[in-house]
Amino acid sequence: MSMNSIRRIGRLPALLAACTFLAACTTNPHGDRAVLAAPTPFSDAYTQVNLSLRLATSLDLRETCDLTGCIESTQFDERVSRIGARLAAMAYQKYPDLAGRVAGFEFSVVDKAEPGTGSTAGGVVVVLRPVSGIARTDEALSFVLAREIGHVVSQHHEENTATSLVVSLVAAMLAPVASVVKYLASIYSGVTTAIASASVTAASFASSKVLIAAYRPRQLDEADKVALNLLASTNVDPQDAAAGFAYAGLLEPDGAWVRELRHSVNSLTGRFAALPQTATTVQ
Repeated sequence: MSMNSIRRIGRLPALLAACTFLAACTTNPHGDRAVLAAPTPFSDAYTQVNLSLRLATSLDLRETCDLTGCIESTQFDERVSRIGARLAAMAYQKYPDLAGRVAGFEFSVVDKAEPGTGSTAGGVVVVLRPVSGIARTDEALSFVLAREIGHVVSQHHEENTATSLVVSLVAAMLAPVASVVKYLASIYSGVTTAIASASVTAASFASSKVLIAAYRPRQLDEADKVALNLLASTNVDPQDAAAGFAYAGLLEPDGAWVRELRHSVNSLTGRFAALPQTATTVQ
């Protein structure tokens, strides 16, 4: 038996694992594009870890609230829970298949320095405290929460999980770590096995991030579509939602979340209201 045959046989476990994983994947029924989606329970565990890491590495909110500020924080927490529950109930009505994947939604507010939202495939939705200064009204907050529910409904977490894992599997099959480590060690003097292995992992991680970023705009559009559907079903006027945002907050130059929200609000106001020119020109 040739060495090439032995190598191919050695890769069979990885190939079988990839085939098994891909066989369990599904396509997204809510968009007009075919996507690869990991099973929701698997993606839920994966996205819980990612969300926890994201929160752990985000700057904490160091300011302590006075009496008025603490009351406002409590009121915002209650608004998130109340509005989130109403939107989630409507999501189950509008998207019957959701119940088979997500047992229930859970909404919470976390004290961080930067605005943002996050979610998991299993329906955990997190709102970072500074969002209260951007989504000033219930209508605006409804749009923010509905967008995050839209990502869960559209199975974007499952899609991202599948992309990350498939890229890792392909990297393992086409460039076995042991071979790459040996090669790197031979050309970079002083490079340890651990560092070389980390280089391979980083390359695989970077590749998956590039792919996810490529279809992120489509995901945002799909989430916005779900959000508008939920707003209409809960009698929230998109004009009122657009008017409820603090546009100064939307014009902040830094932060991917603010840029994405600004894009969504621009689309919303382009159809239903007038956004100041300074805001519409920033994408």
